[in-house]
Amino acid sequence: MDFSKFKTSDWLKIGGGVVFLIFGFMSWITTTFEGKDVPGADTGNVFDFFWTGTLPWILVLGTAVITFLVINGTVKAGGLPWPLIMLGATGLAALLLLIRVIFNPLENKDLVEAAGFEVGRGIGMIGSAIGGCLAFAGSVMGYTESGGNLSDLKDMNKVKSQFGKGGGSTPPPPPGMPPPPPPR
Repeated sequence: MDFSKFKTSDWLKIGGGVVFLIFGFMSWITTTFEGKDVPGADTGNVFDFFWTGTLPWILVLGTAVITFLVINGTVKAGGLPWPLIMLGATGLAALLLLIRVIFNPLENKDLVEAAGFEVGRGIGMIGSAIGGCLAFAGSVMGYTESGGNLSDLKDMNKVKSQFGKGGGSTPPPPPGMPPPPPPR
């Protein structure tokens, strides 16, 4: 493996995926009672929160794997607009992770807090959000390095054109069919 092929954006995407992979399995919830940690009460990991945990985990790790495969040459770089796809995937993942960190909704939180317990964000949740944001930063850098412009994302025709080859042309006839007559 030739590590000289890796750019800073690639390191950020892969590194963010590794950070998220590690912190995703650590405790996402902390519980304290009267200011003291409750032993055994720190629970939860990435798989206990589907929309704001598991889905971002899949998106960020998928981006890291695809980045490695494109650099390695296993996946053809020109087949799909990978920089745009990775930007969308990691952007959604970072947004969902930040929603989890900022709002931290938890089942029966009011009941738990009424009993005198305080529920907070664990090291796993914070580290996972950092990993997701690192991957998003790498995707933004990778998108701009590939010639994309963030202001082009406002124009849906420009975004659609990145997925099509030649936009608006007629497809070739099926095999065995005669070509259409030329226009008059």
